Amino acid sequence: MNEIELIVETLRQTFDGRAWHGPSFTDVLNGVDKTQAIERPIKARHTIWEIVNHCTFWMEAVTRALHSESMPDIESTEDWSKMGKTDEDWTNAQEKLKKAYEELVNSTKNLNEAQLTQKIHGSYDGQPYATAYRRMLHGISDHNTYHAGQIALLRKKTP
Repeated sequence: MNEIELIVETLRQTFDGRAWHGPSFTDVLNGVDKTQAIERPIKARHTIWEIVNHCTFWMEAVTRALHSESMPDIESTEDWSKMGKTDEDWTNAQEKLKKAYEELVNSTKNLNEAQLTQKIHGSYDGQPYATAYRRMLHGISDHNTYHAGQIALLRKKTP
């Protein structure tokens, strides 16, 4: 297995597979309905729906970065979009999440190993940075795993 295949497999396992650490992102979302998605069982914390939108945003941003677009400024970007109101809105949010994941995986598969050292530029709190595609791709997998854990905890807090 080459490194691109390993990264794709890691993305798959942590998002929609059988991850070594426990349930994948898709697993923790399985069975969450609109009512549970909008509940805020821990005051001043994000809802499941907000987390879904947030993860969608960043998978889309990483995909765009793989196509040579700059990353959004981490501090000034509104990456916690509002929730919808209906069952259809919740279904659409989940479909958008899945599409963002699929586009990320497809874009990653189209890379060659030399591109893993290519740098993407962005800013954090107005300060420029550059990071390699390799690090960014491992980072988005870690990001999804972190937020899957939050969803798992939120589900335990709801009735």
